[in-house]
Amino acid sequence: MSMKVKTVEGKEFSSVQGVALLDSAINAGLIFEYSCKNGQCGVCKTALLEGEVKELKPQLSLTQQDCEKGMVLSCCCEPVSDVLIDAEDLSALHGIEVKTLPARINAIEQKSAGIVKVKLRLPPSADFQFLEGQYIDVIGPNGVQRSYSVASTSANKEIALLIKKVEGGVLSEYWFEVAKENDLVRIEGPKGTFFVRDVNKPLLFLGTGTGIAPIISMLKRLNEDKSFVQKFPIYVFWGNRHVEDFVWKPVLKKLNVEFYQVLSRSDEVWDKSVGYVQDVALGTVPSIKEFHVYACGSNQMIQNARELFCGAGLLEKNFFSDAFVQSY
Repeated sequence: MSMKVKTVEGKEFSSVQGVALLDSAINAGLIFEYSCKNGQCGVCKTALLEGEVKELKPQLSLTQQDCEKGMVLSCCCEPVSDVLIDAEDLSALHGIEVKTLPARINAIEQKSAGIVKVKLRLPPSADFQFLEGQYIDVIGPNGVQRSYSVASTSANKEIALLIKKVEGGVLSEYWFEVAKENDLVRIEGPKGTFFVRDVNKPLLFLGTGTGIAPIISMLKRLNEDKSFVQKFPIYVFWGNRHVEDFVWKPVLKKLNVEFYQVLSRSDEVWDKSVGYVQDVALGTVPSIKEFHVYACGSNQMIQNARELFCGAGLLEKNFFSDAFVQSY
């Protein structure tokens, strides 16, 4: 049985039994907000204004308050009646095709004990387009598939990734102990809806660990954009557990960026900020409610930052995120 799904902006599509709202929208050529697609990150949260839905999988990131407000996760629910939802079709992503392509390892660089930078090259004939901030899935020689944010720009012929070592991680073991230049892997992407929406606002970028990767991509894109004229402040707050993991510093000739490194632990020699990166950010920037926030990293950080910033006056619609969640 097919159900009609309408959005408040006037878009309409059909959803069949057993298919989530998000996937039905994508099948119809629409792109709603999403990231993990398994209910953990909450990026695809939307208001159900009319009709009823049924869970296909647990809506893990929904709070009791969300439920009371009639919010649902479009990646987890199917409609069981005609429905009206408050979801936006992201036209900037139209025409960007998700592809599966072979890729060769062009270079592997050990940045710290727990981070490597990998550069991948695609076949010369590959027409791979993405928006800075999106991620790809890498399928290793062992068949294991994991997601990594792209740290380079679409103008670059190489795809750069920052990869963190995960104890017991099957693909992590490949990157740190087995992988070598010219190895063949496969990529699938681009994926996600994490990209800069409005440059005519003060921008705050918030990252933990290798969550700095898509922020690097976004900043480099703004730096390369000849038409972009910076009129508002840009802040970057990057948190890590260890000093050695601060493996990047912005060298952006065009942009004026306020860059803060935040150590979450105080047991190392460190003369800069210590604490939770979101707390440091809120205590540093003037009037958070004026900003657009882009956060990437641990799911816990993102959920806490959203609550903290919105409690201080930021509109939730101006908080954009890409959470690193557990892979199954």
